[in-house]
Amino acid sequence: MELTFAAVLSAILFFSLLATCAVMLGGSGPTDMVLLFVLVFCLFYGFRPLMFVLGLDVPYPTELFFPDEMPALLPSTLLALSLYLVAAMVGIAAISRSGVRGWAPFFASRETDLRRATTVTVVLTAIGTLVSVYLMASYGGVGGVIVASKYDKALGGLYALRSVSGVGAIVAVTTFIDMRRQGLPSRWIRAGTLLCAFANAFFVFMWGSRGVLIVVAVVLVLGLQSDRRRRRTVRRERVLVRLLVAVVLVVVAASGMRVARDNLSHGEVQANYASSSSWRQAAVGTNSIYFDAAMLSFRDFPSRYPLRQGEDFANGAVGVVPRFLWAGKPTGIPPGKWFRQVYEPRKLNGWPMGAAAVWYLNFGWWGLPLGGLLSGLVIGMLAAAQRRRPASGFNTGIAVVAAVFVLPLGWDNQVLMKLIIWLVPLWVLSYYVAPRRRPSTTDPPVPAQDDVTAAR
Repeated sequence: MELTFAAVLSAILFFSLLATCAVMLGGSGPTDMVLLFVLVFCLFYGFRPLMFVLGLDVPYPTELFFPDEMPALLPSTLLALSLYLVAAMVGIAAISRSGVRGWAPFFASRETDLRRATTVTVVLTAIGTLVSVYLMASYGGVGGVIVASKYDKALGGLYALRSVSGVGAIVAVTTFIDMRRQGLPSRWIRAGTLLCAFANAFFVFMWGSRGVLIVVAVVLVLGLQSDRRRRRTVRRERVLVRLLVAVVLVVVAASGMRVARDNLSHGEVQANYASSSSWRQAAVGTNSIYFDAAMLSFRDFPSRYPLRQGEDFANGAVGVVPRFLWAGKPTGIPPGKWFRQVYEPRKLNGWPMGAAAVWYLNFGWWGLPLGGLLSGLVIGMLAAAQRRRPASGFNTGIAVVAAVFVLPLGWDNQVLMKLIIWLVPLWVLSYYVAPRRRPSTTDPPVPAQDDVTAAR
C-alpha cells in the first residue's frame, strides 16, 4: 500500500490526540476509566492504521478494497475518527474540569467483605458448572457447545445462563485481588478463588466468547500490586508499563484462544486465518478490524448505500426487552451483522463495529461530534465517580468491564443492553459483597482514590 504524506500526518494527529487525552484527562492509576477508554480506543481503532502506515498489512477483507483508493481513504478515516475523539475529549474535560461528582452507583463505596464475596463466587461457579456440564452432555463436549452457540445459534435466548458465569468470573478474580490486598485468607483459599475465576471464564468461552478470559487476565495485570507498592507515589511510567503489558497480553491471549476455538469446533484452524500473516492473525484474533469496517463505512455511506437514520439506536432501545416476552423483537440489533451482510450476504456472523462508525452510519458526519460528545460526557461521569471510590479489586473489575464490554469505544446502540447484562448484576452484588454501612465514630473513613493520590 502506497504511503502518502497525508496518511502520515493524519496518523500523527490521531495518536497525538490519544496521548493528549491520556496525559491531560486520565487519572493516576492504570484502571482509571479515561485511561482504559484510551487503551481500548488505541487497540480497536489504532492498531490497524498503524499496521497500514508501517506497511505490515492491508485492509481486511482484501477483496473489498482497491489499492488506488487507499491514499485518500486512510487519512479521511483517521480524520473522521479524530473528529469523534476530539468531541469525546471535550465531553470528558467538561465533566472533569467542572468538578462534577459524577454518577456510577455500581462502583462500591466500601471495601469488599471477603466472606460474602467468597460465598458469591462459590454459588455462581456451582451454577455455571452445572449449566456447562449439562450443555456438554447435550452437545457432545466443548467443541459441540461452541458450534451450537456461535455457528448454529442453537442457544439463542439462553444467554442469561452465560451471564451467570461471566459475572462469576469477574467476582472471583476481583475477590482474589482483594484477598491479596487485605492479606487474607490462606493461600489455598486464594488459589481456589483464582481457579473459580478461570473456570467461569472457560465456561463463557464454551459459548464462543473469548472476552471474559481476556478480561480476567487484564484485571489481574492491572489490579494486582503489593501493599508496599500501593503506598508509593503513583508514577506514570509504571502505569504505562502495566498498560502495555495488558495490551500485549490481550493480543497474545486472544490469538491463542482463536486457534483453540477453531480446533475445538472444527478440528483445525480455519484456512483463511491459518494462511494469514502474523499481523493479520493478531488483528483478526483480537477483533481489531474495527478500523477496516470504519473505512468501508466512510467510503460507501451514503454514496452507495443509504444512512440508517437512527434505526440501529431504535433497535438497541427495544433490545432490552427479552425475546421470550416479545417474539417479534428485531434480530439485527448488533450493527455489525447487517453491515457485513451488505458485502457478504451469506455470512451469519457480523464484523465488529465501533461507536464512531455506528454514529456515522446512522446520522452522517454530524453523528461523529454528537456521538463523541455524548460518549465523553458518559465516560467523564463514570471516571469522576470512580475516582471518589476505594481502589478495591471489585472496583477494578467494574472499571475494566465497563471499558471493555459496555463502553469499549464510547456510547453505541447496544450500551443499554450491555449495561443490563454486565453492570446491573454487579451493581446488585455490590450491595452484598461491599455492604453500605452507616458511618460510626469507630469506623475509619474509607479513602477515595483521589484522596490516596493526594496523600502520596
